[in-house]
Amino acid sequence: MSRRPLSSSHSPLRWVLPLILLMLACGAPVPSNGQAPAPATAPTAAVAPAAPATSQEVPKREPANVMSWEHADWLEREGRAEMEKPEMVIEAMDIRPGMTVAEIGAGTGFFSRRLAKAVGPSGKVYAEDIQPQMIDLLKKDIAKENLANVIPILGTETDPKLPAGGIDRILLVDVYHEFQKPEPMLAAMRASLAPGGTVTLVEYRLEGETAAHINIKHRMSTEQVLAEWTRGGFLLLNQIETLPSQHVFIFSGKRGARPR
Repeated sequence: MSRRPLSSSHSPLRWVLPLILLMLACGAPVPSNGQAPAPATAPTAAVAPAAPATSQEVPKREPANVMSWEHADWLEREGRAEMEKPEMVIEAMDIRPGMTVAEIGAGTGFFSRRLAKAVGPSGKVYAEDIQPQMIDLLKKDIAKENLANVIPILGTETDPKLPAGGIDRILLVDVYHEFQKPEPMLAAMRASLAPGGTVTLVEYRLEGETAAHINIKHRMSTEQVLAEWTRGGFLLLNQIETLPSQHVFIFSGKRGARPR
C-alpha cells in the first residue's frame, strides 16, 4: 500500500526551523544533525527506602527497682486514701465475708488492713512482702488495729508462698512493675487461686498525664499489662478507669473463663 504524502501542515520544517532560529537567538546549542533536541526530562527523585513494618509486639519492659523499706512512709502518706480510693478497689474485687484473700507486695499493710475488715473475722488475709523489714512494720500496724485475721508472709522474688488453690482474691497495688522475675510470680499466683478466684492489679497509668507525678519507671500502660498477663495465662475480666491516676485490671487465672 502506497503511503500518503505529508501535507505542508504536517511537514517537520514547519516547526523545526522556527525552533532552531529561536535557539540561535538565545545562544542554545543546536544538534549537528539539525533535528530538534529531545525534550529535557525532570531529574529522578530519590526514593526513600520503605519504612520497616511496625511490630505488633509490645517492647520488652525493664522492671523498676524495688522500693526499699526505708521509704515505707510513702505507703502511709497523707492523702493516699483520697487519691487511690481503696474502698472503690475493694468493692471492685467483689469480696464477701469469710473469703481468703492475699495482698502481694503488701508493704506496711495499707490495703491489707482494709481487706481484713472486708472479709470479717471469719475470713483471712495473707499479707506478703519480700523485705523482712517491711514485714516487721506490717506486724506493728496490724497489731495497732487488733487485726487477728491478717497473716504476714515473707515471700521471694519468684514465689509469694501462698497456699496452693486456696486464695479467693489476690490484690497487687503499685507493685507488679517492680517484680524482677514476673513470669514465675505470675505462675505462682495462678497456682494459688481457688476455683473462680480472681486477681486485681492496680498500676499507675503510663498513658496521659494523670500520673505524671509518678516516676515513669513505676507506671504501666494497658498494652504492657495485657501483653505480660495474657502471656502468663490470665484472662482479663474487667478493666476500670475511674480512679484518678491508676488502671484497675481484674483477671481470672483460668484460661477460657467467661467474664462475669
